[in-house]
Amino acid sequence: MKLVTTLILIAVIVLTMLYYYRKAFVYRHSADGQQILANASQLTMSAFLLGLALILFQLNTFGISRGNYINSLLIYGAFVSTANAAGVWYYGRHLPKSK
Repeated sequence: MKLVTTLILIAVIVLTMLYYYRKAFVYRHSADGQQILANASQLTMSAFLLGLALILFQLNTFGISRGNYINSLLIYGAFVSTANAAGVWYYGRHLPKSK
């Protein structure tokens, strides 16, 4: 079961990062695209800090084995990369376009 979870998390990370790179390549050439990437970056940083706080809380409170720590890092990576891709998708659809 741990192998299946690991493979799913790795697939989520790879797919969301490919989506981000594809969109970043398109968005980097316009002012609207720069605004979309800036807002998504703020969301990604918030997700990064939230996930890091949760992992550090878990380490401090319960202790954690090496295997569970690696699994927690994979979940953390999937969470951050999904927040990044979701931010790009959301802001790409909802930010007003300049004329």
